[in-house]
Amino acid sequence: MQLASRPFPSMQTKLPFLVLFAAACSVPSPTPAIITGAAEVLPAHQPVFAQPVSMAEAKVVFDAAGVQPGERLPKLALRSLDGSLVDLETMRAGRPMVLVTCSLTCNVARRQQREVAALQQRLGERAFVVMIYTIDAHPRSDACPYTGVEWVPQQNESDDVLVRQPKTIEERLALARRYAESWAKGTNLLVDAMNDAGWVALGRAPNVGLAIGADGIVLARTGWFDGTVIEAALVR
Repeated sequence: MQLASRPFPSMQTKLPFLVLFAAACSVPSPTPAIITGAAEVLPAHQPVFAQPVSMAEAKVVFDAAGVQPGERLPKLALRSLDGSLVDLETMRAGRPMVLVTCSLTCNVARRQQREVAALQQRLGERAFVVMIYTIDAHPRSDACPYTGVEWVPQQNESDDVLVRQPKTIEERLALARRYAESWAKGTNLLVDAMNDAGWVALGRAPNVGLAIGADGIVLARTGWFDGTVIEAALVR
């Protein structure tokens, strides 16, 4: 799927790519959420981009960050929609895997969900297809993790997904269930921990796509999900 190139909001001047790449890739991994009674102190994330970038420029950064082809997929702490801890290796049962990140407020992920479903239908039982629900990309009244300022796409208003950034795992699970019911019907959907360790390990990208072999080695990575590239890596 071709995505139109458009700038990120707010600032007017773009930084050179190397500065943007450094901003995206040099941020240390978040510390685990600290449990204090019933409250959680969540990790603070620096914005992925220091300045506006186009979709094409963002793809270059998302392609290069996180686990790469030839590397083993790291172990991810994930939950099912009912909140139970799950083991991804057990779920895929030795099959190759397609992994795609998403969130309810990511307009790109919602738009691409149809392509994910089409790929799942073509692959059938030959591969395990799973969505990982991560930090919300465009929450209302909260900073976007990619720009550091509030950024609500117009599509979020028309799709009625004007929600705040979850502060507890229960809130994130509720949004994930809403995504599953409205957008990812029939696709496995798991949820990242509140320390966002999965999001960081996978490259701090809102709609990254990974093709993973039966041995757990990443075969292909697309900064924005691209079903054609992912499928080709699995069938070659």
